[in-house]
Amino acid sequence: MSKPTIQSISLDIASLKTGYGDNKFTPVDIVNEVYRRITLRGEDYVWTTLVDREAAIRRAESLLTEVPDSLPLYGIPFSVKDNIHVQGLPTTAGCPSFSHFPKQTAKVVTKLLSAGAILIGKNTMDQFATGLVGIRSPGYPVNPFNSDYIPGGSSSGSGVAVSVGLVSFSLGSDTGGSGRIPAALNNIVGLKPTPGLISTHGMVYANRSFDCVPVFALTCRDARAVFEQASGIDIKDPFLRAKQSCTDSIPRSLSALRIGVPDQKSRKFFGDSLAERCFNEAIVKAQSLGAQLTEVDFTHFVEAGKMLFDGPLLAERLASIAPFLEANPNQVNSNVKSIVEKAKSYTAVDLCNEYYRVTELKALTRETFSSVDVLMVPTAGTIYKIREIEADPINLNTNMGYYTYFANILQLSVIAVPTAIRDDGLPFGVCFVGAAQQDSSLADIGEIWQRSANLALGDRARAG
Repeated sequence: MSKPTIQSISLDIASLKTGYGDNKFTPVDIVNEVYRRITLRGEDYVWTTLVDREAAIRRAESLLTEVPDSLPLYGIPFSVKDNIHVQGLPTTAGCPSFSHFPKQTAKVVTKLLSAGAILIGKNTMDQFATGLVGIRSPGYPVNPFNSDYIPGGSSSGSGVAVSVGLVSFSLGSDTGGSGRIPAALNNIVGLKPTPGLISTHGMVYANRSFDCVPVFALTCRDARAVFEQASGIDIKDPFLRAKQSCTDSIPRSLSALRIGVPDQKSRKFFGDSLAERCFNEAIVKAQSLGAQLTEVDFTHFVEAGKMLFDGPLLAERLASIAPFLEANPNQVNSNVKSIVEKAKSYTAVDLCNEYYRVTELKALTRETFSSVDVLMVPTAGTIYKIREIEADPINLNTNMGYYTYFANILQLSVIAVPTAIRDDGLPFGVCFVGAAQQDSSLADIGEIWQRSANLALGDRARAG
């Protein structure tokens, strides 16, 4: 068997670290290979803007004087969603008319650069992070497993960039599932941290009070490595919370894990028998690995999820973009506009009552997690063709978020993990959901699950 060449190497962090350690290649070689792959793909709408190639090479050259083991992310190429600020690159949030050059780079990006990572560019997204489908932008990427299907959003470009091997990891944003749906639809990992563990200062917000920055990667181990470098103190982010390792205490072995799954009446697959079969097989698999499974009442999770796009919490989305929307009403995607402007129909009293109910739902959630360690849910109950979304953009987008919308409202931690390739060749994944600050434990559980699935990484799992 011939040895892998740099043209065929996987960009997972372990492969790059091994190559650097064995002097098989340098960060300069990897940057050149990344840009070769990007050029070879042509206009795939994964990127809104790229770091100038020569600038990226200079960045890689600056690492040659460093000892690879001295930097946790030495020579690791990454990208960021285009609602995260990078000085010198425009931020568009998926709306060209909104384009502007920020004065500072987001704290999370500077932390990753300090750890040795190399920024390649910014990724396409659903406009103003409103959507889970990935096609609400002027140009959008398609699903790498079947171009008729959506890539998932709103972090569409970020998910595809990792799946097809253009970067080792990417940052997205997650309000209602945007760090998880693209993971499931692209056969990669999505670590959605507890809101407040990674600074969101320096980004365009959707719901600022519970937005978070997820990590897309090929493996759970990679996602955790990035999470550990990305999290930490930032005095400019008033929503940041102290990381408390003592709370991250659920069993890290599936054989010792108590897993809750949605009760039968709450499971929805929207007519998709392949997704339903994959989830049923995941339940059997979890049991075969020694986990104790229990059906839980999923009603209050569904109720919390509905608040995201059907209630006064929409006021946060409107607050984020109101000045631009008022000045440029015709420049905003019609579906995005109709969703956000619903906020005007609610009163301040409505919002107060909504927050009271959220507090009650959090109490019910604590009760649920008193009897189980984690929830296991389908990341997405189905997947749609692009033409299907175009014909019914609002309802089908809502369906995509059935198992994801509730997590940030309830301040939960989640990891989305590849599970299977369906009979139609499309990926299927599950989410392990934990209470707040169970992020590292979930990554360990996800790693065990991913190994047991034994799937090729990213789009390399395509049939044939």
